[in-house]
Amino acid sequence: MFGNRSTSGHRVATRPRTTPRRAAMSTAAVCLLAAAGVAALPTAQASAATSALCSTTLSQGASGSCVSALQTRLDQLGAHLTVDGSFGPATRNAVEAFQGRADLAVDGVVGPATQSRLGNPGSVNLNTRSAAQIEAMIRQTFPDNLEAKAIRVARCESGLNEIAVGRNNNGSRDFGVFQFNNGGTLESYLGTTSRALDAPQNIAASYRLYQARGWQPWTCRNA
Repeated sequence: MFGNRSTSGHRVATRPRTTPRRAAMSTAAVCLLAAAGVAALPTAQASAATSALCSTTLSQGASGSCVSALQTRLDQLGAHLTVDGSFGPATRNAVEAFQGRADLAVDGVVGPATQSRLGNPGSVNLNTRSAAQIEAMIRQTFPDNLEAKAIRVARCESGLNEIAVGRNNNGSRDFGVFQFNNGGTLESYLGTTSRALDAPQNIAASYRLYQARGWQPWTCRNA
Protein backbone atom coordinates (compact mmCIF):
# COMPACT_ATOMS: atom_id res chain seq x y z
CA MET A 1 0.00 0.00 0.00
CA PHE A 2 1.30 3.37 -0.93
CA GLY A 3 0.97 6.22 1.58
CA ASN A 4 1.60 9.95 1.33
CA ARG A 5 5.34 10.38 1.43
CA SER A 6 7.60 13.41 0.95
CA THR A 7 10.66 13.16 -1.28
CA SER A 8 13.88 14.78 -0.20
CA GLY A 9 14.27 18.19 -1.84
CA HIS A 10 10.53 18.62 -2.52
CA ARG A 11 8.31 20.87 -0.46
CA VAL A 12 5.41 19.18 1.25
CA ALA A 13 2.19 21.18 0.99
CA THR A 14 0.83 22.32 4.32
CA ARG A 15 -2.85 22.35 5.21
CA PRO A 16 -4.38 25.85 4.80
CA ARG A 17 -5.31 27.51 8.07
CA THR A 18 -9.04 27.64 8.75
CA THR A 19 -10.22 31.20 9.07
CA PRO A 20 -12.69 32.18 11.84
CA ARG A 21 -15.32 32.88 9.18
CA ARG A 22 -14.85 29.42 7.55
CA ALA A 23 -14.94 27.74 10.97
CA ALA A 24 -18.16 29.52 11.83
CA MET A 25 -19.73 28.46 8.52
CA SER A 26 -18.70 24.83 9.08
CA THR A 27 -20.17 24.86 12.58
CA ALA A 28 -23.39 26.31 11.27
CA ALA A 29 -23.61 23.64 8.57
CA VAL A 30 -23.18 20.85 11.14
CA CYS A 31 -25.87 22.41 13.32
CA LEU A 32 -28.26 22.59 10.37
CA LEU A 33 -27.64 18.90 9.55
CA ALA A 34 -28.18 17.92 13.16
CA ALA A 35 -31.39 19.94 13.30
CA ALA A 36 -32.63 18.20 10.17
CA GLY A 37 -31.85 14.79 11.70
CA VAL A 38 -29.18 13.97 9.08
CA ALA A 39 -26.18 12.02 10.30
CA ALA A 40 -22.84 12.90 8.71
CA LEU A 41 -21.44 9.57 7.50
CA PRO A 42 -18.05 8.86 5.98
CA THR A 43 -18.28 8.13 2.25
CA ALA A 44 -17.49 4.42 2.70
CA GLN A 45 -20.20 3.98 5.33
CA ALA A 46 -22.77 5.80 3.23
CA SER A 47 -21.95 3.60 0.24
CA ALA A 48 -22.22 0.44 2.32
CA ALA A 49 -25.58 1.55 3.69
CA THR A 50 -26.86 2.18 0.16
CA SER A 51 -25.83 -1.28 -1.06
CA ALA A 52 -27.06 -3.21 2.01
CA LEU A 53 -29.19 -6.30 1.43
CA CYS A 54 -32.92 -6.12 2.07
CA SER A 55 -34.28 -7.83 5.17
CA THR A 56 -36.98 -9.47 3.06
CA THR A 57 -36.66 -13.25 2.75
CA LEU A 58 -35.96 -14.14 -0.88
CA SER A 59 -36.27 -17.37 -2.83
CA GLN A 60 -36.57 -18.55 -6.42
CA GLY A 61 -39.37 -16.71 -8.21
CA ALA A 62 -38.84 -13.41 -6.39
CA SER A 63 -38.05 -10.26 -8.37
CA GLY A 64 -37.29 -6.59 -7.86
CA SER A 65 -34.63 -4.34 -6.38
CA CYS A 66 -34.00 -6.61 -3.38
CA VAL A 67 -33.06 -9.44 -5.75
CA SER A 68 -30.78 -7.07 -7.68
CA ALA A 69 -29.03 -6.16 -4.43
CA LEU A 70 -28.62 -9.86 -3.65
CA GLN A 71 -27.22 -10.61 -7.11
CA THR A 72 -24.80 -7.70 -6.81
CA ARG A 73 -23.53 -9.01 -3.48
CA LEU A 74 -23.12 -12.53 -4.84
CA ASP A 75 -21.20 -11.12 -7.80
CA GLN A 76 -18.91 -9.25 -5.42
CA LEU A 77 -18.12 -12.65 -3.90
CA GLY A 78 -17.36 -14.23 -7.30
CA ALA A 79 -20.69 -15.54 -8.63
CA HIS A 80 -20.69 -13.92 -12.12
CA LEU A 81 -24.47 -13.47 -12.26
CA THR A 82 -26.44 -11.19 -14.54
CA VAL A 83 -27.95 -8.54 -12.29
CA ASP A 84 -31.51 -8.50 -13.65
CA GLY A 85 -33.62 -8.48 -10.49
CA SER A 86 -35.00 -11.95 -11.25
CA PHE A 87 -34.33 -14.79 -8.78
CA GLY A 88 -33.95 -17.69 -11.20
CA PRO A 89 -32.04 -20.98 -11.17
CA ALA A 90 -28.61 -19.34 -11.59
CA THR A 91 -29.20 -17.09 -8.58
CA ARG A 92 -30.47 -20.04 -6.55
CA ASN A 93 -27.37 -22.06 -7.47
CA ALA A 94 -25.14 -19.20 -6.31
CA VAL A 95 -27.08 -18.87 -3.05
CA GLU A 96 -26.83 -22.60 -2.36
CA ALA A 97 -23.11 -22.62 -3.16
CA PHE A 98 -22.59 -19.71 -0.77
CA GLN A 99 -24.63 -21.43 1.93
CA GLY A 100 -22.61 -24.59 1.41
CA ARG A 101 -19.27 -22.84 1.64
CA ALA A 102 -20.48 -21.02 4.76
CA ASP A 103 -21.70 -24.31 6.30
CA LEU A 104 -25.23 -22.93 6.56
CA ALA A 105 -28.39 -24.93 5.88
CA VAL A 106 -28.46 -25.30 2.10
CA ASP A 107 -31.97 -24.54 0.93
CA GLY A 108 -31.59 -21.72 -1.62
CA VAL A 109 -33.62 -19.36 0.57
CA VAL A 110 -32.07 -16.06 1.61
CA GLY A 111 -33.38 -15.64 5.13
CA PRO A 112 -31.88 -13.92 8.19
CA ALA A 113 -28.95 -16.33 8.67
CA THR A 114 -27.88 -16.15 5.02
CA GLN A 115 -28.40 -12.38 4.88
CA SER A 116 -26.22 -11.95 7.96
CA ARG A 117 -23.42 -14.07 6.53
CA LEU A 118 -23.59 -12.34 3.15
CA GLY A 119 -23.13 -9.07 4.99
CA ASN A 120 -20.12 -10.42 6.88
CA PRO A 121 -18.76 -13.31 4.79
CA GLY A 122 -15.26 -13.40 6.24
CA SER A 123 -13.20 -15.69 4.00
CA VAL A 124 -16.26 -17.29 2.35
CA ASN A 125 -16.47 -16.58 -1.38
CA LEU A 126 -17.68 -18.08 -4.64
CA ASN A 127 -14.36 -18.04 -6.48
CA THR A 128 -13.63 -21.13 -8.56
CA ARG A 129 -10.74 -22.73 -10.37
CA SER A 130 -10.87 -23.20 -14.14
CA ALA A 131 -11.84 -26.51 -15.73
CA ALA A 132 -8.22 -26.96 -16.84
CA GLN A 133 -7.03 -26.52 -13.27
CA ILE A 134 -9.59 -29.04 -12.02
CA GLU A 135 -8.47 -31.55 -14.65
CA ALA A 136 -4.85 -31.08 -13.61
CA MET A 137 -5.75 -31.72 -9.97
CA ILE A 138 -7.61 -34.92 -10.90
CA ARG A 139 -4.58 -36.11 -12.87
CA GLN A 140 -2.35 -35.46 -9.86
CA THR A 141 -4.67 -37.40 -7.54
CA PHE A 142 -5.75 -40.44 -9.58
CA PRO A 143 -3.27 -43.02 -10.96
CA ASP A 144 -2.41 -42.83 -14.64
CA ASN A 145 -4.70 -45.71 -15.55
CA LEU A 146 -7.70 -44.01 -13.89
CA GLU A 147 -7.21 -40.32 -14.55
CA ALA A 148 -8.98 -40.17 -17.93
CA LYS A 149 -12.01 -42.01 -16.54
CA ALA A 150 -12.04 -39.84 -13.42
CA ILE A 151 -12.07 -36.66 -15.53
CA ARG A 152 -14.98 -37.99 -17.63
CA VAL A 153 -16.95 -38.85 -14.49
CA ALA A 154 -16.28 -35.45 -12.90
CA ARG A 155 -17.17 -33.61 -16.11
CA CYS A 156 -20.45 -35.53 -16.31
CA GLU A 157 -21.25 -35.05 -12.60
CA SER A 158 -20.50 -31.35 -12.19
CA GLY A 159 -19.09 -29.88 -15.40
CA LEU A 160 -15.80 -29.64 -13.46
CA ASN A 161 -17.39 -26.91 -11.36
CA GLU A 162 -16.11 -27.02 -7.79
CA ILE A 163 -19.14 -25.18 -6.36
CA ALA A 164 -21.77 -27.21 -8.24
CA VAL A 165 -24.79 -28.12 -6.11
CA GLY A 166 -27.14 -30.77 -7.44
CA ARG A 167 -30.68 -31.26 -6.11
CA ASN A 168 -32.26 -34.70 -5.83
CA ASN A 169 -35.90 -35.77 -5.77
CA ASN A 170 -35.58 -37.02 -2.18
CA GLY A 171 -34.53 -33.57 -0.95
CA SER A 172 -30.83 -34.36 -0.58
CA ARG A 173 -28.11 -32.46 -2.43
CA ASP A 174 -24.82 -33.30 -4.12
CA PHE A 175 -21.80 -31.03 -3.73
CA GLY A 176 -18.64 -30.19 -5.62
CA VAL A 177 -16.56 -31.65 -8.42
CA PHE A 178 -17.50 -35.28 -7.72
CA GLN A 179 -20.95 -34.45 -6.27
CA PHE A 180 -20.79 -35.95 -2.78
CA ASN A 181 -24.27 -36.57 -1.42
CA ASN A 182 -25.27 -35.09 1.94
CA GLY A 183 -27.22 -38.23 2.68
CA GLY A 184 -24.12 -40.33 3.25
CA THR A 185 -20.92 -40.01 1.21
CA LEU A 186 -20.40 -36.35 2.13
CA GLU A 187 -20.59 -37.01 5.85
CA SER A 188 -18.43 -40.14 5.60
CA TYR A 189 -15.66 -38.72 3.42
CA LEU A 190 -15.67 -34.93 3.88
CA GLY A 191 -17.72 -34.02 6.93
CA THR A 192 -18.92 -30.55 5.89
CA THR A 193 -20.33 -28.90 2.81
CA SER A 194 -17.54 -26.32 2.85
CA ARG A 195 -14.98 -29.11 2.45
CA ALA A 196 -17.07 -30.71 -0.30
CA LEU A 197 -17.09 -27.40 -2.20
CA ASP A 198 -13.31 -27.10 -2.05
CA ALA A 199 -11.81 -28.79 -5.11
CA PRO A 200 -8.61 -30.25 -3.57
CA GLN A 201 -10.50 -31.83 -0.67
CA ASN A 202 -13.34 -33.05 -2.88
CA ILE A 203 -10.98 -34.69 -5.37
CA ALA A 204 -8.84 -36.32 -2.69
CA ALA A 205 -11.98 -37.71 -1.04
CA SER A 206 -13.27 -38.99 -4.38
CA TYR A 207 -10.18 -41.13 -4.83
CA ARG A 208 -10.59 -42.57 -1.32
CA LEU A 209 -14.24 -43.32 -2.18
CA TYR A 210 -13.18 -44.98 -5.44
CA GLN A 211 -10.66 -47.14 -3.58
CA ALA A 212 -13.42 -48.30 -1.24
CA ARG A 213 -16.28 -48.79 -3.70
CA GLY A 214 -15.07 -48.37 -7.27
CA TRP A 215 -17.18 -46.19 -9.60
CA GLN A 216 -20.46 -47.52 -8.19
CA PRO A 217 -21.36 -44.45 -6.04
CA TRP A 218 -21.50 -42.09 -9.04
CA THR A 219 -24.48 -41.58 -11.31
CA CYS A 220 -22.00 -40.99 -14.15
CA ARG A 221 -20.06 -44.19 -13.44
CA ASN A 222 -20.40 -45.23 -17.10
CA ALA A 223 -19.03 -41.95 -18.48
